[in-house]
Amino acid sequence: MRKLILIVGLTLILASCNAKSDNSAPAANGAAQQTDSKPAAVDEFAPIPQDLIPVTGPTVVDFYATWCGPCKQLAPILEQFEQKYDGIVSFIRIDVDQEPDLAEAFQVESIPTLFFITPEGVVDAIIGLQPESYLEAKITAMLDKSH
Repeated sequence: MRKLILIVGLTLILASCNAKSDNSAPAANGAAQQTDSKPAAVDEFAPIPQDLIPVTGPTVVDFYATWCGPCKQLAPILEQFEQKYDGIVSFIRIDVDQEPDLAEAFQVESIPTLFFITPEGVVDAIIGLQPESYLEAKITAMLDKSH
C-alpha cells in the first residue's frame, strides 16, 4: 500500500512539473540491457530531479519493465532486500512503460536501472543486472552515507 501511495504521489508531482509534452516511449524500450559485470559510473548520469521522488530515508528506486528479462531476474532479489531492510530502506519500483515521463526525467536509457538515494541526494546508480552481493554492498554503502 505504501508503494502505491508513493507511486501515486510521484505521478501527481510529475504532473505538476514542467515536463516535456512528448509522449513517445522511453529510450529503454529499444535499448539493449547492459548485463556485463562493469556497472555504469554515477557521474554518467545527469543531475537527478530529486524532487520527483519523495525520499525520507535511504531509498532504492528500480526502473524496470514487465517485458524485461533482467528486470524479472532482479525483482525477487529486491523483494528479499525489501524484507531484510524493512523499516530501514524503502524500495520503489517504477515501470518505464507506465511512467515514461518519470523515466525520461531520470534519463533512464537502459533497464533495469537502480538509483540509491538518501534525503541528501543520489548516493549511487547502476545499470543492468548485477550480482546479489554487489547490490547488497551498494545498499550498505548507501546506509553508511546516510548516517
